[in-house]
Amino acid sequence: MLPDQVRLPGARRAPGYSQRVPTTPAAPLSSLPETPAPTDDGATEVADRIRYLDEVMAEIDAEVRRKRASGDLPAGLEAELDELFLEFSPVGLHGRARLRETLSLVDGSAYIDIAVPTESNKAVGSYIKRAIRKGLGWYMNFVVTQIVKFAWSVSRMFHVVVDHIEALEATVETHRSPDLPVEVIPVAQPGDSWWSGDAVEALREVTDRVVVGDCRDGALVGALIAAGVDAYGVDPSDLVLESALAGGLDVRAEGILDHLGVVAPEALGGVVLTGSVQWLRPVERERLIDLVATRVAVDGVVVLHSMTPEGWAGTVTPVVRDLAPGRPLNAQTWEHLLASRGFVVVSAVQGGTDRHLDRVAAGSPESGAVNAAIDTINELLLGPTEYLVVATRQR
Repeated sequence: MLPDQVRLPGARRAPGYSQRVPTTPAAPLSSLPETPAPTDDGATEVADRIRYLDEVMAEIDAEVRRKRASGDLPAGLEAELDELFLEFSPVGLHGRARLRETLSLVDGSAYIDIAVPTESNKAVGSYIKRAIRKGLGWYMNFVVTQIVKFAWSVSRMFHVVVDHIEALEATVETHRSPDLPVEVIPVAQPGDSWWSGDAVEALREVTDRVVVGDCRDGALVGALIAAGVDAYGVDPSDLVLESALAGGLDVRAEGILDHLGVVAPEALGGVVLTGSVQWLRPVERERLIDLVATRVAVDGVVVLHSMTPEGWAGTVTPVVRDLAPGRPLNAQTWEHLLASRGFVVVSAVQGGTDRHLDRVAAGSPESGAVNAAIDTINELLLGPTEYLVVATRQR
């Protein structure tokens, strides 16, 4: 802490700013110049206000120095205020500001003052305390010197760590994908989709609870309940859940990742994944698979619906393609990820819009080559735009 500054405990401060304590009333806020309406001389008015504020702060500094010289500010008060500030540090600071603020307190605490106070209420007390301080001064100085050296080494290490963290934060921020705007996210109702019947059949025998991610209006949740399944739904948008709530369904305004994060291990009999799982970031996808593998009980069922990469590229808008943090995976990739977490794939079916090209009639010499090219195009680029994977947990 600078010698002419005393920090207020619990006061909100900007990084690098030390609030000063006036010991006599300063000019009231009402005496500050009122903010005038914008004029052509706005820059001059701002400069005048800044100059006035500097004068007030200079008066406060002078008063603090005078009080310290007269003994009105006891020795050790600043250290005590620093400790109080660390205990009640402002919660409004986050990220780098809070990190640097705490680091400044570490720096201020790295010095130990061995000049203990000798004031006493008794006449002989001060002489005794001075004698003790003088007799032990050489010993305490030897010990304190080593402690301070260690403290400064630790403080320096914290500075290196903080610099490294800030560099990492800057690097991560430059690679952060922009959020996909809610208004452009493709909307589909799972209960009205081609795969809803297959999902109900796959989960019909499940006895534990089943959660439907991105359930939208709850149509699939209702179909599962009608089939005797103890199902409920989650969706990050509370607006689309109004019709489901009006129908008395158990639905919650949560994302599937957030919800699975608070579910107890092996508490679910099944999970339906669709919607946003198609454009998760790679790290979010890995977390999703890990959560599913621990939240679904043994013999539990996972139903995963997704668009194919080709179908995604051909049907979504350019805005979604450009801003989506991730892309849909092939069915074989999901099967691999599930198998690596102890799941066995029961079925994988394709559906949705079929964009296959029809083969030409045989008879011409070129028909064989043309049909071979059509088959290649159908296999690589066209075909069904969606798929459904059903897997059970074996371990």
